[in-house]
Amino acid sequence: MRPWQKRLQGRYWRLTLPLITMLLAACSTTRHASLPAMTAVTSAPIAERCASFFPKGRWQLTHEINFQLASGANGHGVGVLIIDGNALSCALMTTEGLTLFAARSQSDGILQVLRALPPFDSQGFAAGLIADVRAVFLPPPGVVSVGRLADGRVQCRYANGQEVTDVLPKMDGCFRLSTYAPMGSSGETPVQTRTVDAHRCNQLGNALMAHELNLTGQGAAGYTLNMRLLSAEPLPAITQ
Repeated sequence: MRPWQKRLQGRYWRLTLPLITMLLAACSTTRHASLPAMTAVTSAPIAERCASFFPKGRWQLTHEINFQLASGANGHGVGVLIIDGNALSCALMTTEGLTLFAARSQSDGILQVLRALPPFDSQGFAAGLIADVRAVFLPPPGVVSVGRLADGRVQCRYANGQEVTDVLPKMDGCFRLSTYAPMGSSGETPVQTRTVDAHRCNQLGNALMAHELNLTGQGAAGYTLNMRLLSAEPLPAITQ
């Protein structure tokens, strides 16, 4: 290995190890906060409002990403995401533009890793990253219902038999998203696994884009991922 390669490798590790730890922590975190009860109501406008928070069609989004672990470790980089219906492609880069990781997730959920510099070459890393990206930018899977929480707020709940996603429209025009999953194999009441708090939502074309997103993994080994939108470009439809 040449000297310049050794220097670059050391630089990758300083940048990427905290991020890898963050994503692995998301899989092993201690979960809490049970699924809140809600009373069913009929409100088509609320369901439409919830759906509007997820981009439709083809988009390319670029975000500045900052993260912090419960341990205090932190770092930053740039994320580029292409959304195409229920499929997506994403890349993680240094601020200098070097691609560290790139992957594609098809609409059927099949994951294809296109580029992964060590130590980004583990399947666990790719699966964890794609799960977070899908939770933030793609409509939640499952049947949607509308209900009122104990404090009077009305939200949408998506359930697909494995995971429950609550999308709560906020007074500022943005939303809060929470995902819940059963803990263990005995099918206990779902508990919170991640939250996404969106800020500064503006209409861009046919999409309501959040300019700031705060994603939090729950538990003692939790993490916070802050994303600031740098650009959002609609892409033309692909013709066969």
